[in-house]
Amino acid sequence: YLLFSLSGCPRATFAGKKGKLSGDEILNTKFKTSDVLENDEEIKQLNKEISDLNESNSEMEAAMVKLQSQISTMEKNLKNIEEENKIIEEQNEALFLELSGLSQALIQSLANIRLPHMEPISEQNFDAYVNTLTDMYTNQECYQNPENKDLLESIKQAVKGIQV
Repeated sequence: YLLFSLSGCPRATFAGKKGKLSGDEILNTKFKTSDVLENDEEIKQLNKEISDLNESNSEMEAAMVKLQSQISTMEKNLKNIEEENKIIEEQNEALFLELSGLSQALIQSLANIRLPHMEPISEQNFDAYVNTLTDMYTNQECYQNPENKDLLESIKQAVKGIQV
């Protein structure tokens, strides 16, 4: 058997050096009781802050979900409104075409009838002509003389065939 000295063993050398530490060095390397208490308070404070942040995050997530729901509802409403507007536009276009057809039929029917102080009906004076006609029929008592009665009767006969 060979004998070895402890001085040649690395573990023994480290253990020996470790044993040579002074008391102050040992106190500096180990936690003091006051350090442990301070760390405990810091940990409690950090845990409270983490808890507060988690709660805040939960509230924010709930608010976000609610906001996403509201946005989704608004998007659906907007889509419905757009579809309704499209339908209304199509109806307006159809009504415009119908009105245009009625205007042309009225112009053709009244082309030979002259209202007092007016040119024959045309697209250019159509609105003024219709306003004059409306006034004549609204205030028929002002147009009681025989000439105007004949004019009103001619107008009635001229527009009789227009389909509305």
